[in-house]
Amino acid sequence: MKGKKRIFILIAIMVVAFSYLLLLGMKEGSMYYLEVSEYLRKARELGNKKVRINGMVVKDSLVYNSKTLTLRFILKDTKGEENLKVIYHGTPPDLLNQDGVTAVAEGYYDRKEDAFVAKQLLVKCPSKYERKDRGA
Repeated sequence: MKGKKRIFILIAIMVVAFSYLLLLGMKEGSMYYLEVSEYLRKARELGNKKVRINGMVVKDSLVYNSKTLTLRFILKDTKGEENLKVIYHGTPPDLLNQDGVTAVAEGYYDRKEDAFVAKQLLVKCPSKYERKDRGA
């Protein structure tokens, strides 16, 4: 009887641990992104919370320092005219220097730098199946 009780307790601990890890992973993966204008409206209440921000990269704003692996650029709202300075440490994604590229920056706002510090930077690839407008 003691052996069955120990096995039951062990299985219960494993189920609880697995459930906790699953919940933790779902919470991290379910983080949605904000547009630049949405983020700027909510910046104070978000504070230093980690968020994802979606916007268009202003191509002329890209400045990369290969010695420090620091990329600075401006992320423009896809629907408006608001901008956000972004700093990313690491190798920039290949597609970043194309015109009209949309990116998602995950990180936090740094008051000292007066910029959004991206810990992860994802470039959205334009679909080759998107409908092209035809001139009349």
